Amino acid sequence: MRNKNSDFDETKFFDFDKYEEDDPYERGFADKLYDDYAADEPDEDDSYPYPAAPAQQQNEYPNVRRQRKINPYQQVYTPQKKNKFQQEYIPYAQSRFDDRNDYEFDDEYDQPEYDRDRADTPRRLKAEPRSARQNYEPQKPKKKHRILGFFLKLILTLIILLLLTILILHLIAKPPKGNENLGAHLDESCTILLAGTDESGDRTDTIMLMNVNRSSGKISLMSIPRDTKVNSTYTPHKINIAYGVNGKGDDGMDSLMDYVSDCVGFRPDGYILLELDVFVDLVNLLGGVDFNVPMDMFYEDASQDLFIDLKEGLQSLNGEEAMGLVRYRYGYSDADIGRVSVQRDFMLSAIDQWVSWKNIWKAPAAFAMLKSKSTTDLSVGNFVWIAEALLSCGTDDMYMTTVPFYFSGEYLIIDAGENYLNTINTYFNPYSENVSWDDLYIAY
Repeated sequence: MRNKNSDFDETKFFDFDKYEEDDPYERGFADKLYDDYAADEPDEDDSYPYPAAPAQQQNEYPNVRRQRKINPYQQVYTPQKKNKFQQEYIPYAQSRFDDRNDYEFDDEYDQPEYDRDRADTPRRLKAEPRSARQNYEPQKPKKKHRILGFFLKLILTLIILLLLTILILHLIAKPPKGNENLGAHLDESCTILLAGTDESGDRTDTIMLMNVNRSSGKISLMSIPRDTKVNSTYTPHKINIAYGVNGKGDDGMDSLMDYVSDCVGFRPDGYILLELDVFVDLVNLLGGVDFNVPMDMFYEDASQDLFIDLKEGLQSLNGEEAMGLVRYRYGYSDADIGRVSVQRDFMLSAIDQWVSWKNIWKAPAAFAMLKSKSTTDLSVGNFVWIAEALLSCGTDDMYMTTVPFYFSGEYLIIDAGENYLNTINTYFNPYSENVSWDDLYIAY
């Protein structure tokens, strides 16, 4: 349609001098209109009440459809001197188009050429006051919707990070490799030596064998008392002294692995030694342990910087309290044997509570701590494999025991009978070949 701001030459369409020279009132207004516009009378179905534009003007715009004729009277320059036609008919025609200024064309080429320069400018969809459009501001979303969207994005991000963490950990998981000289190793089974030092760091008062068998879905845990007698060159011949007298560190653990091999008939696939401070930090990192303390425990030793004060009953233990629990042995009737049993029960509760999906995001930090602050020959991939195996096996059917023994003076002697061999081969031997009597080297 006609743009109000465009340059439109109305003289191409009308000859105003003609109307001034020949006043229609000299021979009748109706007769004059009939003579001038009879040839260009609109069609019967044409909805416009004014004469059609001259043919010359129509030819200049071939893309204009017939039913959308250009209004030649829109914003026509009005001379100071007007005849009756200009004074009456042109204002009437102009008023008919005042409400059509917001008309939109279906196609860019339906509009006149002089108006196509506005094709890239926004078009008004409604005939509304200009001030209302200028002051219009889009309604902002409600605050609660923004908060909900933020939390949805946060949850989605956490889920993606969790899935990526699980995928990465699964890719680096690698089972511990045993000694190839001992024969074929079972693919889905491994046995690890777990040890913990006392306050001095020289003696391993906690010694356990843990087997994880993914094929059978079973976890097995066997304790070796610290006073167990071994065939050693040092005295006293207790297994807990082997670590300290052989230089501690990796050398001390290698010597301890040799003595454990004499007791069970095979060398474990790896070892993990935790000192007391690392044990405390690990328990705190994984959120503590809910444990049923079997009795009131109170002990104080300033020389060892040891203070234990626990009440009987179920409670949540932090790192310091858990350390006091596993070290306490003075209130049991069977001394160290009672402590070994409590240590084993604590390990069962810790594995059951720590190895879960809710702690998966703590796994990288726990693996890093075990690798950097403990003495071990396992890789991060081995830790991941063991954690996956513990998670898949669960603790519902966990087997726990202590090596059979009898007392001989200050020592505990392993009672290596037929039942002991069956226990070793059924629950702890990770090799395809069974342990025999010849593989054992028991000290008597």
